[in-house]
Amino acid sequence: MAQRQVRGITEGIYQAVARSYWLSPRLVGRIGGTRRVRDELSLGYLLDLMEEVQADIAALDRTAPELPSIGVSGEIRVPAERRQEFLHDLQTTLQDLFTRYGGAEGDAFKLAVACYPKGDKHD
Repeated sequence: MAQRQVRGITEGIYQAVARSYWLSPRLVGRIGGTRRVRDELSLGYLLDLMEEVQADIAALDRTAPELPSIGVSGEIRVPAERRQEFLHDLQTTLQDLFTRYGGAEGDAFKLAVACYPKGDKHD
């Protein structure tokens, strides 16, 4: 570690050596600014969920010969008048999977689904 004096304070200078880093979504959320109070419950939960997923994945043994997993991402456009119908269909579909595969036997898999507004950008 290199050091230098700046205004009477000793600064430690570090250099990144890892190829990638995982940042806590809670930290990123705080850095990114404050969220509106009405969004904190739902968006705060999503940030917590993403942090939990990151921690779970980081704890996996990546040297294992087989890690059955799937990642799916996509964009769905729903007219405002059909928003409740879409959310109901999504909830019903997921509940069906939980019911069908929710037994006590077999390998346990974690299923995390996030559904959120994409924002103002329309690519």
